[in-house]
Amino acid sequence: MAISTPTAIDQAYRAAFPRSAELYEQARGLMPAGVNHDVRQLHPFPIYIDRASDSRKWDVDGHEVIDFAVGHGALILGHGHPTILAAIHAQADKVTHAAAPTEQEIRWAELVTRLVPCAERVRFVLSGTEATMLAMRLARAYSGHSTVVRVQNHFHGWHDYAMVQWLPPYEAHASAGVPDALDSTMRAVPMDDLGALERALAPGDVAAVILEPDGPVVGTVPMDPVWLQGVRELTERHGVLLIFDEVVTGFRLTPGGAQQYFGVTPDLATFAKAIAGGVPGAAVAGRADVMDRIGFRGDPAYDRHQRVVHMGTYSAHPMAAAAGTAALTLLADGTAQDRAAALADRLRDGVNAALADTGVSGCAYGLRSCFRVIVGDAGDLPDTTDRVEFLATVPVERLLIGTRGPIKSALHKAFFLEGIDILAGNHGWTSAVHTDEQIDVSVAAFGRAIARVVKDGLLRPRS
Repeated sequence: MAISTPTAIDQAYRAAFPRSAELYEQARGLMPAGVNHDVRQLHPFPIYIDRASDSRKWDVDGHEVIDFAVGHGALILGHGHPTILAAIHAQADKVTHAAAPTEQEIRWAELVTRLVPCAERVRFVLSGTEATMLAMRLARAYSGHSTVVRVQNHFHGWHDYAMVQWLPPYEAHASAGVPDALDSTMRAVPMDDLGALERALAPGDVAAVILEPDGPVVGTVPMDPVWLQGVRELTERHGVLLIFDEVVTGFRLTPGGAQQYFGVTPDLATFAKAIAGGVPGAAVAGRADVMDRIGFRGDPAYDRHQRVVHMGTYSAHPMAAAAGTAALTLLADGTAQDRAAALADRLRDGVNAALADTGVSGCAYGLRSCFRVIVGDAGDLPDTTDRVEFLATVPVERLLIGTRGPIKSALHKAFFLEGIDILAGNHGWTSAVHTDEQIDVSVAAFGRAIARVVKDGLLRPRS
């Protein structure tokens, strides 16, 4: 196998982060691929973080980085918010794991049900993957049907059902190890095609439709609000539950999430990330008559055969409940969300200006405080950085590809070299604690990172 010549970016990266390289060598002998999340994989090694504060973090080699990965989107209030830390410390002094209910989880649930339009009841779990899995089970139990309709390319975690008909080619599971027997329980439709959805619902065997209300994977293909409303109308007409996967959008777009922002109320919604203030925690919320299928009735036949079983050692963990209660209290008036969204607008505008200056094709776009950056060679993407024109011109299939692999990897490393972290090199989030100055510094860093990739011959700008 031919060994590629290291680029200038690779050489600079290895020289700048020697301790991360050492730690990765240790990790590879202990953990598959050396990491614990597929997105954290980066060749030749990922950056190891030592500490963080507000909108910054420091790696093990001592470099300060402006953070737009923000806990995979969880940290809209930044790292180490003093109110959240105080709540965690106070709870730690009381009990870290009670193996019993605590008062704190009631306060947490009160905030969720007050802020989220669909939330008459809430059940806490540990992760977004658990939340979507439980929501599907609830829908199947409530309806008596086995089929869940999903939208192609929308992400709902890594459990078996979520790996069926997720990515093209849709007839192949997105992961090895998923039983073929599950194929008959999932049905997929393209986004923005109400006709296809109506045909999928027509057999009368559907328990629920599940989707990301901002579009697949942090709005890679932005959602058409008219289509979203059409989905709501179709599901109501067919008597099918609608599940919004608000793991990313919940409490970030607005205090009430995407359902408040778009004015479309689902029957169930799943949450993680911002709901727990930066510690592990998630939830399913929704209509009381559906959610109450988890509850006991004292009827042995019902409780054994019709009730939805849900357990979980870390469900409503006291530390998550304390952090989540503190975070949602701070997020309840929408000020933080508006601040983060304004900063994201500034970032997107600056990045697009930098792209125009460098002559590289691409665009930064996104909804509220979520952003995505796609760049490509000359002729690969249209010659415009106007977000509306770009999204209207680029086919859905190309948007889903994003920045192509070699360019994305080089750009990710170049971002670190220039002092910014954008998750996987192509998408991220602003927080309420980023500053205008940090945004301007990051835009300049983005331009320098692009220049590095161009200089290495990995990205061809327009002539």
